[in-house]
Amino acid sequence: MKTKQYTIEELCELSGFSRRTVRYYVQQGILDPPAGRGRGGFYYDSHLEQLLAIKAHQERGLRLSEIQKMATKDPGAGLEPVRELWVKYPIDVGIEIHVSRDLEERERRKLLKILRISREILKGDSDNE
Repeated sequence: MKTKQYTIEELCELSGFSRRTVRYYVQQGILDPPAGRGRGGFYYDSHLEQLLAIKAHQERGLRLSEIQKMATKDPGAGLEPVRELWVKYPIDVGIEIHVSRDLEERERRKLLKILRISREILKGDSDNE
């Protein structure tokens, strides 16, 4: 099986990061350096996965300094992709609400209110039938 190689342009297009950002992440040790040297450098799927993990961590509100600490704790291991945990709450037959574990922990009272109101609305609709 042949391993996919990407130019920096392809990597940037797939990840949504600029060339400058990719190079900065390599310089800071957040992203593994490319294989090869100079203009002949290339990147693998593992680089793309690291960049997508960085983006996911940023979207979850982590600062770059926190992401950098995670990446440098175990040099060479890189960043693990973010695996979100979800909790599902049944509302009625065929209806459930999925909530990320992070949100469930942060907004417990609001979530319980949403669940209660959702069930009341559905119960009220079935009474009118």
